[in-house]
Amino acid sequence: MQSPRDARFEPIPKERYTSRAFAELEWERLWPRVWLLAGRASDVPEPGDYLTFELGPDSILVVRQRDGSLAARHNVCMHRGNRLRPPGRGHAERFACSFHGWQYELDGALRCALDPESFPQGLPPERLRLQPVRCEIWAGFVFVCMDPDAEPLLDYLGVVPEQLAPYRFEEWSIAQDVTLEVPCNWKASVDAFNEAYHIAATHAWTLEFSDDVNTRYDCYERHTRMIFPEAQPSPRHPGHGTVTPLLEAFFLKRFGIDPDGIRTVAEARAAIADAVRKQGPALGCDFSGLDESQLNDDWHYTVFPNLTLNIHAQFTWVFTHRPHPDDPNRMFFDFVNLVRAPALAIPRPEHEHLRVEDGASLAHIPGGNVVDEDMGNLPKVQAGMRSRGFRGLHLGTQEVRIRHFHETLMGYLGEEATRG
Repeated sequence: MQSPRDARFEPIPKERYTSRAFAELEWERLWPRVWLLAGRASDVPEPGDYLTFELGPDSILVVRQRDGSLAARHNVCMHRGNRLRPPGRGHAERFACSFHGWQYELDGALRCALDPESFPQGLPPERLRLQPVRCEIWAGFVFVCMDPDAEPLLDYLGVVPEQLAPYRFEEWSIAQDVTLEVPCNWKASVDAFNEAYHIAATHAWTLEFSDDVNTRYDCYERHTRMIFPEAQPSPRHPGHGTVTPLLEAFFLKRFGIDPDGIRTVAEARAAIADAVRKQGPALGCDFSGLDESQLNDDWHYTVFPNLTLNIHAQFTWVFTHRPHPDDPNRMFFDFVNLVRAPALAIPRPEHEHLRVEDGASLAHIPGGNVVDEDMGNLPKVQAGMRSRGFRGLHLGTQEVRIRHFHETLMGYLGEEATRG
């Protein structure tokens, strides 16, 4: 079918996903200038607790200070460049370099260096303290930014904090924590979760209880939102408009609702919302600030450039899509499952690091089989993008969030970077 040429729907060049030169521009013009999710404040509760955030060639220490505040520093000794701490979480009264023993206080100040008299140039304290990184918190999420002149985090997030305030993310706990190493570009992974157009093919079995057709897409200054209806069958499914067996099994029975008294989808959704609200006191939380859609549906946010939030009333999947330091055809997919149950003692799980090529699966996480289906696509997408027979992404209106993402990306990189 032919249609008039519209510049808004020009193909997205594949080189943005495959070119090393394009990836270098991202390292130069994007990653140092944006706010990035580094972790959860609950992972560093006491003075001296720290976590590391790994992004390509950079490693950043996020440290709970003695006054209770959080601060971030580059995780590198100022003597000869040795990494001070390996990736992960831990506790330290001070940071000592394993190479020559230089020691740093929690606030980054150089505490001591071996044989200071052997440095005729001296040991200037300001030049030799661990280099600072901007660090701010929103809703229990810790963000860092390597640009000292960047706007405050709340300004960067725009409408997101106000829209998500009713969820009270400060009180949520980590239930699962997994990193998958995936043979694809980080943007291909972001794209995979930025539209419902793929549901009918990739997750066809879910059409019995989710509505890919009536999905709402919203684009803001940098970030985007998708409200994906659940607990209602898709118009593509023969059970559309009815209470299907999977809707009954995955939603009604899960919340202890007697399906015999439910005749319509509208009644099912109202009953689910009521059941969730009634579970609040036992979980130690108040769901009264959430409307019926928020109690049933997936409120899905992409915070530019690489944070995905799949938000439900009682659980939220947090994805971060981190680039590989050297290869634009690889990335790290961080999956954190948050649950809202502050009255329950939920033990912090150990972090898992897996590789898709080794057959890694998230099936041990409730609903993780759906993400496995997405992960099954991504290596094939990346391989296809490298083909001489493929020129670029041909996007439709249901993929508006992907196009908006690229418009925002090119605003950072400059249009001269279009073809990488």
